[in-house]
Amino acid sequence: MTLPKQYVSRASTLQESLAAVAKLPWILAEAITRWGEIEVIVRKREKHRSQEQNKLQRKWCKEAAAQGDMTAEEYRGYCKLHFGVPILRRDSEAFREVYDRLIRPRDYAEKLELMMEPLDFQVTRLMTTAQKGEYLDAMWTHFTGLGFRLTDPNLKGMDPSQYKEAA
Repeated sequence: MTLPKQYVSRASTLQESLAAVAKLPWILAEAITRWGEIEVIVRKREKHRSQEQNKLQRKWCKEAAAQGDMTAEEYRGYCKLHFGVPILRRDSEAFREVYDRLIRPRDYAEKLELMMEPLDFQVTRLMTTAQKGEYLDAMWTHFTGLGFRLTDPNLKGMDPSQYKEAA
């Protein structure tokens, strides 16, 4: 049987916290039985990327595909490799270790392929909302710098003729 690397409980209200604490004796006993020594950590939860951020990323990849020479999935893989990987390598020792061991030694074409479906190496799924915001900013800068027109997230629902022009 594969054991989990960690037990995680999230709470944002006192009631949720008390429910999590009620489970704690069993979790601690199970963890000590399985691993011997354990470490208990309480920290501020970092919220992960939002659905709106995901939708915007996908929309921009489709818009890039309509204007460029790659498919939306190829642009998604490109962005994950060029913008997402550096953010996560900078911010996560665990991500950096796995990426550097498994992906970094490969040639560029293989790295791009690993970022896309069907393998889809996790990058943006691991991001916080702040990291995903940084990622989207990098996408915006890159594509508009190439002359692509992307939907301005501040103009949700507006006609494409009203998109913000690249500066």
